[in-house]
Formats: sequence, C-alpha cells, structure tokens
Amino acid sequence: MEYKSWKIIIQKITNFEIKKGLTTFVNPYSMLLLKERNDIAEEIDHWYVDGISLVNKLNKYYKLKNNRFSFDDTSLAPIIFNHSRINNLSIAIIGTKEEYINKAVNAIEGKYNVKIAYARNGYFKDYEKEDCINLLVKEKLDVVICGMGAPYQEIFLIDLKNAGWSGYGYTCGGYLHQIAKKKNYYPTFFDKLNIRWIYRIIDEPKLFQRYLIDYPDFFLKFHKFRKIYKSN
Repeated sequence: MEYKSWKIIIQKITNFEIKKGLTTFVNPYSMLLLKERNDIAEEIDHWYVDGISLVNKLNKYYKLKNNRFSFDDTSLAPIIFNHSRINNLSIAIIGTKEEYINKAVNAIEGKYNVKIAYARNGYFKDYEKEDCINLLVKEKLDVVICGMGAPYQEIFLIDLKNAGWSGYGYTCGGYLHQIAKKKNYYPTFFDKLNIRWIYRIIDEPKLFQRYLIDYPDFFLKFHKFRKIYKSN
C-alpha cells in the first residue's frame, strides 16, 4: 500500500483562493476513490478539503492551518458566483440528472443574480461528452462547474483542459442536486455545528454507508499511509 496520489494531493492542499485552473474538493470518501489515481492528483491544479474531520487530521499530522472549503451555499458558492458576476464571466454548469438540472440553474440564477450560459446533465454517451467539450472550448466559457461525483467530475475537467480550454474549473459534487431540492439546503443548526453529514444522511439515507462505513475505512487506511508518508 502506497497511495502516492494521496501524497500529491496533500502537498497541493491549501486555503482557498480564486485562481484559474482546475479546482476540486476532497473528503474521506473521495480520497478512497482517488487513492490510485496519480493522474488525477497531478492534473488537478488546486485541491481543498471538504470535511471537517479530514481538515482536523491533516492540520494535526502535517502542521497545516487549512480550513474547510466546499462548493455549496455554506462555503464557496457565494464567493465564486459573485466573482463571476462582478467580472462578467460566462458560466457553464454540467452535472446532476436531467430532472434536476433546470431546477438547479433556476435556483442559482435567482439566488446569485447570475446568468448561466450553458447547462446540461452529467450523464453522457461518448459522443455527447466530446460534443460538450468542443462546445465549451469553442465558446470560450470562462467558468465551468461540474457536479458528476468523483472521479468523473475531475476526469471531465481534465479532458476539457487537455482539449484547449483555459478558465476557472470547479467540481461541485452533489451541490446541483441539493440546490435543485432546496435553495438553502443545510438547516442552520446542522451547519453551525459542523454536522452537515448527519443532515445529508437524514435527507439521503443511501449515504449511510459512505459516512458510517467508508469514512472509518479511510481513516484506517490513512493511518497506515501516514507512516509511509513520514518515512519518505
């Protein structure tokens, strides 16, 4: 067990700044999914931590001073959409299911007073993905927000960059699905106490395994990884 991708990711993790390039967010579950993906770890430019438990572990073990950041309304969505509006940047949104994408777009436009220039669901046939990437490159859209789940959202942005696009690329996980359901997804109580994960289980019981089985599995693997990382 080496999980070299984790070493690359940890070395890239910082506190958030708006920068051009590809930006993604990791939590214990996505770290498991990316544990053998050195290619993704290297190609993504900016890495941030979404998940207070992982933030605390990394800060403790590696003497970092990082905060939690995620693409949602409790964290970076207001900053990124406001930056796009103030600087008149064109925005594309890729992700979620067809039944949710229009609701998500309408909610974002109403909440943040922005205009979404292009949107489509995140389920592609091969030729559809290529057509979508070609359109984004041709139209030179400034901001691309992709919510397809790890590692698919990262792969999409990497393919987009490799096709010649240069702009602000962000992954957003389940944000599009969440804002399509409720404009303010997390109740204040859960947000202030940093227990958003409990509300997500209540709202989406299928996430029970992720938080109560996969998360502990990650921290066991991370404990072993840390010994290797310290010795290198």
